[in-house]
Amino acid sequence: MKKTSLRYAFLILAACLVAGMVFIAGCTGTQKTSTSANADKLDGFDAFVTGKMAEYEVPGAVVGIVENDTVVYLKGFGVREAGRPEKVDPDTRFQIASVSKYFTGAAIGTLVDEGKLDWDTPVVTYLPGFALKDRYAGQHATLRDMLAHRAGFKSYDGELLGRVGYSNSEILQRIQYLEPGTSFREKYRYSNVGYFIAGEVAAKADNRSWEDLTDARIIRPLTMTRSGAHPETLYLDDNHVAGHAGTGGDIHTIPLEEASLPAAGQVVSTGRDMTQFMRMMLNDGSIDGKQILTPKTVKDIHAASLVAGASGPLGDQNGAVGLGCDSYHFLGERVIEKNGALDGVRSVVVLIPGKKSGIVVIANKQLTAFPEAVRDEFLERYIGKIGVDLQARENASQAGWNSLIKNPTRPADAGPATISPSAIAGTYTSTLYGILQVNQGSDAGNMTFGLGPDRYPGNLTHWTNNTWYLTFPNPDDQVGYLTFAASPTGTVTGFTSDEFGPFTRA
Repeated sequence: MKKTSLRYAFLILAACLVAGMVFIAGCTGTQKTSTSANADKLDGFDAFVTGKMAEYEVPGAVVGIVENDTVVYLKGFGVREAGRPEKVDPDTRFQIASVSKYFTGAAIGTLVDEGKLDWDTPVVTYLPGFALKDRYAGQHATLRDMLAHRAGFKSYDGELLGRVGYSNSEILQRIQYLEPGTSFREKYRYSNVGYFIAGEVAAKADNRSWEDLTDARIIRPLTMTRSGAHPETLYLDDNHVAGHAGTGGDIHTIPLEEASLPAAGQVVSTGRDMTQFMRMMLNDGSIDGKQILTPKTVKDIHAASLVAGASGPLGDQNGAVGLGCDSYHFLGERVIEKNGALDGVRSVVVLIPGKKSGIVVIANKQLTAFPEAVRDEFLERYIGKIGVDLQARENASQAGWNSLIKNPTRPADAGPATISPSAIAGTYTSTLYGILQVNQGSDAGNMTFGLGPDRYPGNLTHWTNNTWYLTFPNPDDQVGYLTFAASPTGTVTGFTSDEFGPFTRA
């Protein structure tokens, strides 16, 4: 079985994590407004959240609920780091991972409102020289195509370009060598590369980086004082989370991962600050008398730009993708949602525009369906009971998700390599990734390598015959198989790979 990265596993979410050690350390925070109606809706909600944290072995989380432009629930639960006493509160900083895409869509929306950009003008108009492997797509792809994951990229392809040492301009130039995964505008294929491209278009139009324009156009106007698009925002003080992984009682800290392509997943925020963003999006772009986005642009962001298929807790077959978010129906109510995952954290934001309500859930653990479990409870409390055990479904999805990231088993009938590790060691090049330096290890079955200008490190394990299995220490990074070839004289000429493309010997 081939190992699947956490990003691919995140798309499937399919079975049950056994309940284990409890890291709940109480809840802290304030509930700004509590009418009797709100109290009825939220009766027992604290206990539900803490119970699910125990079940999914989540050390810490924050939950915020907005209703009718008011924050009706805002609490931190558990601890920032397992084994330490510091509690999560509404102002604890988390990475929000791919919920950042919602911010990217909104930041671009402000430029659309000013006439600096248009959703449906080809990207090449704004970035002369922009190109894709599919020439037609390169000439016609728009911001809408990039933000709605319909430009034809393979799912998650090209993310390594953001890790191996290339500048943004170099990444943009190398994207043209990515092989398409589908025809242009044919299918939904989740692509962080598309968001990187959109972020670079916005940066060019606003004459500053995606990070700076997102801070200036969205985060500061919303008075999100503890948030930021720069990754270092997470560490401005001690009130931030650590990342966690594990199950079956073995919950351990892991390094928090920086997003490889910033506009796709780099925003840092808190529960309190996220309620500001939710209030704005639920109120047609306005908050506290300030118009951040026009109502039309909010509608455009939330509109269905492509049918994506089964979405939401009930698998709505007409689920759609917007410009930084997704949508589906639940008991007739249209729901807007964006979720996220980086190694060590999970997040979800859910809006019910017809109810003027929304929820944010952020947890300091990856590989957990906990945010979706809380989301499901919120939807049933604010829309209605569906008559299906949604919590059992989330339990079932958790186990399936776990099963996807097991290390593969080397074939029992693996054949011996006819090319020695010493012959394989050396330098290889590709138009997409540049340099791959393979180093012979002390163990004949294992080698190390460095990819790109920074020699991003990874490992090669002999698999069968002249095929080797390539992995990186980061579980979110792409894995794959390299099959080496040699000339009749025994000189290695390069390798082929379905996942990484061809490399030739330098």
